[in-house]
Amino acid sequence: MATRMNLQIISLFVLALVVSGPLYSAEPMSADAVKSLLTNNTMNCMNLNKNKEFTNYYREDGTVTKLMADGLTMDGSWRVTEDGRHCQDWGMDDGECCFPIVDKGNGTYQKIEKGKPRTEFTVTKGNPNNL
Repeated sequence: MATRMNLQIISLFVLALVVSGPLYSAEPMSADAVKSLLTNNTMNCMNLNKNKEFTNYYREDGTVTKLMADGLTMDGSWRVTEDGRHCQDWGMDDGECCFPIVDKGNGTYQKIEKGKPRTEFTVTKGNPNNL
C-alpha cells in the first residue's frame, strides 16, 4: 500500500514538472545582461536552421569577427538595443538583424526569431581564437 502511494506521489511530481515547462526563464535578457555577456567575449554558435557551426568575437568598440567552420572569417558590427535585442550587421544586402537572447539556465543561450530558437550558443571569456 505504501509503495503504491509513493508511486502516485512521484507521478504527480513528474506531471507537475512537465506541465510547468522548462526550468529556465523564457524571458529575453536585458540590454545590460547581453552587453556583459558578449563584450570582449567569444560566442560559440550553432545555427539551428542551417545546422552550421561558427564562432564570433565581440569587441567593446562594436566590431565583431566571425570564424566559419570552413576557416573563412568576416568582419561586421554589433550593438544591443535598449530592449536587449542583439544586433549584427555583416555589410550584406540583408542589413542589420536583431534578435532577443534567452538564457537557458545551463550555460547555453538562444537567439530567438519569431518565437523559435534560431541560434544556440555558449560563451567563452576572451578571444581564444585570436579573432
